[in-house]
Amino acid sequence: MQSVAPFQEIINTEIHRRLALPQFQEPKGLYAPCEYILKNGGKRVRASLVLMAAKMFCHDYHKALPVALAFETFHNFTLIHDDIMDNADVRRGQPTVHVKWNTNTAILSGDAVMIMAYSFFEDAKDFVPSLFSLLNKTALEVCEGQQYDIDLELADLHEPWVTEDVYLTMIKLKTSVLIAACLKAGAIIGGANSYDAELLYQFGINVGIAFQLQDDLLDTYGNYETFGKKIGGDIAVNKKTYLVIKTLELLDSKSKQEFCSLYSSSYSYQDKYEKVLSIFDSLNIKQITQQKVDSYFKQAQECLELLHIDTALKTNLYEFMNDLQNRAY
Repeated sequence: MQSVAPFQEIINTEIHRRLALPQFQEPKGLYAPCEYILKNGGKRVRASLVLMAAKMFCHDYHKALPVALAFETFHNFTLIHDDIMDNADVRRGQPTVHVKWNTNTAILSGDAVMIMAYSFFEDAKDFVPSLFSLLNKTALEVCEGQQYDIDLELADLHEPWVTEDVYLTMIKLKTSVLIAACLKAGAIIGGANSYDAELLYQFGINVGIAFQLQDDLLDTYGNYETFGKKIGGDIAVNKKTYLVIKTLELLDSKSKQEFCSLYSSSYSYQDKYEKVLSIFDSLNIKQITQQKVDSYFKQAQECLELLHIDTALKTNLYEFMNDLQNRAY
């Protein structure tokens, strides 16, 4: 992702410096997993967005680095616990924390990573009250989004509350609010007025929803070489994606029952994928989902256009949005 590349080295250097501090060394059983998740790759998108937003409003955007690191660290905390709940074996091409160590260690080290995130805020003393309020609100919303996700996965497909609105609320809370908060935090540190800071927050909300909907689409219609994940993985594990929920909305009662039986079946991977894909195609689900993706990207662009700054200063965020839009099928 070219748009975040200029900021990655700055962030990685600061992460390594912080992790080498004496207070994060012992006991090794606690801090080794923290170091593992924080150093183990990742594009540093959220931290980069903090710096991008700050740079739009001030020259000395490096003063936003502690807050950028705090949001990046918080994000990694959510990944540790998310992997436990999903029983995931791999993260960024490496064993997940609970697999490499054990579940109890992963829970405890995840808690430590969250506390580290809050401690990094202490270096942004001039902005602590407003930023703490923003982080606390965001942290709770991420938890709400995770619970919506759990509830959706446990629900039967035919339950009436499994709707497009609930799904969009889930991805907004689980994914978008953290992206939005990173941008708003950077804007606050850079000296933006409340109007522009809120526009960047709404930009983040819209980009985040578009990204997740696009992810749903790529999982079914993407190219393995460019997407980096097995195509059809969501279908194989019966995941309730936007494509599935939209399909349920468009089918008649009899067809809906048949689709529910198919989607929850234990057909072979290829057979099930092809059958579900055939139904998606018959309903133009790919086109409908792409239109939804495009509408959120359009709303994000409108937020950027309304910012009270020179167009040249918006370049990084336009490039970031283009990076997301141009993920290939």
